[in-house]
Amino acid sequence: MKIFQKNLKFIRQDLTIVKRSILTIMMLFIIHMVANAGPGDTTFMTRGKYGLFMHYQYRILLGYSSGTQRLGTRPLVPDTSLMTYKEWNRFVDGFDVKGFAEQMKKAKIGWVMFCLDDHYFAWPCSPNSKFDYYTGYKPGEKCSKRDLIMDVADALNAKDIKLIVNYAGLNGYQKEPKILTGLGDTNRGNVGEKAPPSAESRKKRLEILKEYADRFGTKIAGWWFDTPGKNSYDDPPYDWWAINSIVRNANPKAVISLAQGGVSQMGPLVQGIDDYTGGDTWTKQDLIKLIPKNYPAKGGVLWHGKIYCGNVYHGQGDSNQFTDQELITWIKTCNDQGGVCTLDWPFEPKTGLIKDFGFKQMVAIKKALK
Repeated sequence: MKIFQKNLKFIRQDLTIVKRSILTIMMLFIIHMVANAGPGDTTFMTRGKYGLFMHYQYRILLGYSSGTQRLGTRPLVPDTSLMTYKEWNRFVDGFDVKGFAEQMKKAKIGWVMFCLDDHYFAWPCSPNSKFDYYTGYKPGEKCSKRDLIMDVADALNAKDIKLIVNYAGLNGYQKEPKILTGLGDTNRGNVGEKAPPSAESRKKRLEILKEYADRFGTKIAGWWFDTPGKNSYDDPPYDWWAINSIVRNANPKAVISLAQGGVSQMGPLVQGIDDYTGGDTWTKQDLIKLIPKNYPAKGGVLWHGKIYCGNVYHGQGDSNQFTDQELITWIKTCNDQGGVCTLDWPFEPKTGLIKDFGFKQMVAIKKALK
């Protein structure tokens, strides 16, 4: 009996050691995960399950995109003569903010990603004095007169829906020579440019970003930076951490994705800054394959997948390319595997409202998942 009690004592001691070891390993794992992920608060994304992407860009409104290029109906981008500041302001002024926010409420969308500008031509839908100063444009000649981002933010916040700003200004505008010259970026200019902007250009671009971030403050929930380029902001003082400071000084809880292209890049571009993956796609996806299990997130960031649901690329088309059930199953699968999703549907260029067939699908998804 004494031998049994002695052995039982050793067994209990061994179990205690094992438990402590397991707990230590778990704590180290959690610490490692938190250290790699950014400090932004992504709980609204996991709680919301899925959001909507709004590809609000001038060329998209005119019916030009990589989707129309693939179909052979229109080239990738329009001739610059087709884009005027007067028409741009008419588009922006015509955006039905109240109607859009009501659609998002009825569909119980968790968040909206909204394009502030266009990667090729800029055309920001929000004023910026620094942009005007450096590029030589007068107010309203390139940046819209209306602050559409602020109007959308106010309308969505009133309905408890978060806004994430999609921004291409860190590395974009390659088809606008006047802008590149003003930003001190004359050695670049190719679409898909790999070389980083000059120090002068990065300084000016970050001043433009800071004006936006300070104005938007806590009215927006974060940023999705459009393909800034792997090594484009490596060199201080105008580097990744300067971007991080600008964003988080304006809103400490803001989420950030330095969005790398393609679902194969499901990890942080810069550890300690990225909070969620870019998850970008630009062709029709196999929704059975595009799930966290097959493309796991790295570095402790939140898995995020982004697709378009119309039969033409982002924001365009006259019908849905997926069935209701296909999208319901995809979102649920991604959620069950620890991920979140952002989807977009075709919208009316003159009003910004989601087209009827897309909105009907959004409501069907809501009924199934929320």
